Order: sequence, then C-alpha cells, then structure tokens
Amino acid sequence: MSLFGTSKVSKGTVDQVATMVHHYFKSRGMDPALQELDAKSSASGYGWWLMQGSAKTYIFVQETDSGPVLRITSPIVRVPQANREAFFRRLLEANASLSGCALSLHEDVVLVVAQRHTSALDQVELDDLVWNCAYVADTLDNVLADEFGAKMYVD
Repeated sequence: MSLFGTSKVSKGTVDQVATMVHHYFKSRGMDPALQELDAKSSASGYGWWLMQGSAKTYIFVQETDSGPVLRITSPIVRVPQANREAFFRRLLEANASLSGCALSLHEDVVLVVAQRHTSALDQVELDDLVWNCAYVADTLDNVLADEFGAKMYVD
C-alpha cells in the first residue's frame, strides 16, 4: 500500500504497461486488438492508435537503452509556407500553457508529444497522459489550421 492509498503502481516493464494500455482502451469501450499497429511501426515494443476528433494519436511502449519508455505522439498540422515566424511564435506560446505534453517538430509536421520512463507509472497517470495528448491534438490542429491556413496532417 502506498502512502496515499492503494493505487497499483507498475514496475514499468513493457508488458505491464501494454496491459495498462489495453485497460485504457477497454475502459473507453474500444477493442485494443483493433487499435494495434503492426510490428514494424513499434520496433522493440508495442504500438496503438486512436482517433480523438480530427487528430490521430499514437501510443508506443518500447524498450530503450535506458529502460522501458511510454511515448504518446500526435501529428497535427504541416508547417505552413507563409507566415512561418508568426506560426512558430504561436507554437511557443501554446507550449508555455501546456501541461503533461509539448509541441515539437518532425520534418515539417507539428507533433503533440509526451514521453516518460515507465517506472512507477500507474493507470490513472497513463489514462491522463493519453487523454491529454489526444485532447490537445484535437484542439490545436483546428486552431492552427484556421489561424494560419496550416494543412491538417493526414497519414
């Protein structure tokens, strides 16, 4: 039992966290098997996807050199060609008000990301991280598309 209750905390193995992700999907009425990515997309671990409004969010649990990691990422928009300085300023301003996730870039795509080692991860924190990233992605993709004419990311 922990100091503040009986919350079950994971030792953080990839398989334990994968079980927690399955629980997350089941609690939302989704079949985790239908949300799984193929093995090539999630090398040395597991991967899933979900849609929150117009944003697709990916959940990865992977073994790394420094131990197991949970990574949640959602590509939201492409960097527009016009008004780039104002666009990047807006991203930095938005980043300052985010909690539990951040905005980043990969090539010309803006991502909402969250990452942490899996040690001591519990179900509530995992659920909150996934929901928060998906919510922020679904909100910001529309805002940035409307404000700057950025094209929404599509696989």
